[in-house]
Amino acid sequence: MPADVLSTVSWAAETLNRDPRQLFHVVRVLLDDLRRFTGMDAAELYLADPQQKYLLLSGYAGKDQEAFFERSVFQFGEGFPGIAAQSREPVLTKTLESDHRYLREQVKALGYRCFISFPLVLPHAVVGVLNLASQQVGQAQEARRQLALISPLLAASLYAVMTSLSERTLERVRQAATPRERALALLEDGLLTTSARRAILHPLRGADIETHPGQLGPCAGLHACPAKQGEVCISGHAELHCEFQSAAGRLMCLPMWEGGQVTAVQTVQLPQEAAEVPTQTAAPLLWMGRLAYGVLGLEKDVPVQHAPWLSIETFGAFRVRRGGEVLSPKQFKRRQSYQLLKILVTRCGRAMSTDELCEALWPDEPTDPKVLARLHVTLNVLRQVVEPDPERQQVILRDGNSYRFAPTTHCVLDAQELEALVRWGDAQAGLEAVATYAGALALYRGHFMEEDTYAEWCALERDYYRELMIRSLFRTAEIQEAAGLLPDTQATYSHILTLDPHRFEAYESLIDFLRQHGRSADAQVYLEKYAQAYGGPPPRWHAGKGADARL
Repeated sequence: MPADVLSTVSWAAETLNRDPRQLFHVVRVLLDDLRRFTGMDAAELYLADPQQKYLLLSGYAGKDQEAFFERSVFQFGEGFPGIAAQSREPVLTKTLESDHRYLREQVKALGYRCFISFPLVLPHAVVGVLNLASQQVGQAQEARRQLALISPLLAASLYAVMTSLSERTLERVRQAATPRERALALLEDGLLTTSARRAILHPLRGADIETHPGQLGPCAGLHACPAKQGEVCISGHAELHCEFQSAAGRLMCLPMWEGGQVTAVQTVQLPQEAAEVPTQTAAPLLWMGRLAYGVLGLEKDVPVQHAPWLSIETFGAFRVRRGGEVLSPKQFKRRQSYQLLKILVTRCGRAMSTDELCEALWPDEPTDPKVLARLHVTLNVLRQVVEPDPERQQVILRDGNSYRFAPTTHCVLDAQELEALVRWGDAQAGLEAVATYAGALALYRGHFMEEDTYAEWCALERDYYRELMIRSLFRTAEIQEAAGLLPDTQATYSHILTLDPHRFEAYESLIDFLRQHGRSADAQVYLEKYAQAYGGPPPRWHAGKGADARL
């Protein structure tokens, strides 16, 4: 790899660490250098939102800008950037013109043949996706190799800058005296960072708070605002335009999240002169508010809302609500229709082929025309139950010979909420993180798809969510012990052992904790439980002698 690439990435990391507000400038320089050093024709950076739902174009360098801007927003799992983000694996093609996964037709029409989407990942989050494109294919593998070398540093740097923006905003908000002043501090910090003109905070309960009272007209459609459902809206943007946004000014409406739900909408008026990348400010603003909003002290009660079309609980007993009403399995008319919904929800957002679905539903039967016909009947019955309009695909989407649960209408899935809360907690510190993890734990009413204990189609996901909660509980225990919350620490370790009675490192951590705090008798009790779970003396203490062998 040319030393210049490493120099640019190192400079970017150093600059962002020193002043996170240089983000847009640094991204432009980084992409331009990366494009030139790799010999590619175009470079893009998509940043993920904190909820890990959207990828928003945040920087671009190269020619044919208009063609690449045909799509500047992707959801996880959608298009090359979304596939890379969801899979956490690079996606590369040298036959772009015939690759159905690539969704920007104008780029294909211009003769681009090579495209690489490289995810920027950390253990707990996808930070974004870096894309390179070229009309030639000769440099594809070398460009991929270079991205593999720089991506860990770049991912860490970008995550650090987003976290730093959040923390700086949080510090400014905490210095204000009243809820209104704290909200204004949040809005003003956003204006300063993005060069926006005006801003309004619309709490779902309570009066609006404006940086420039009366200068932005009231929203005619706040009652049906898509941002209240977690959507990002930008006036005039082909993909994100909201019909209620005024045409008089360039407006961006963003959801403000707290505890896994939207509790306010932030409206920002962007400068009249069009930004080089229209969506570049969206991700930073979302990250800036993710910590600060929870300490504003605004009214927490929210008005009665219409229930989501579907609300699905996957932890413990599987439960489906439609429009607020709990559906019994009998209302699905066929047992296999109910089971099919479980399978599709387990792979939420990911396509499953008809062969995979038949294998999951009827594992002992070959996938012949008779079984395929049975699958299509089952799908039709399921659609009659879960689709707002069975003639339109809004919940179960078809992609050729595959199907996926990817609602375009308002649906709530507890597994997504839990995952978002854990990621939020991972980005927090101290007891703030503990509180967020507690919210995730409240959703974990039992193991994932607990009623289907022996089903292979949900085994990996069950293990994943259990590990997610156990990891969160280990960190919770560490924070509690550091804060001197000793009874809470012991309870947390015990909770881990409730979720996984054979989690040996939990036994060892709990035994060490009890010993360090002079509770040798209690430690001995847990050592005996450890030995019983282990099936004999644990190796760590088996070789010990005297008191240490028994603790």
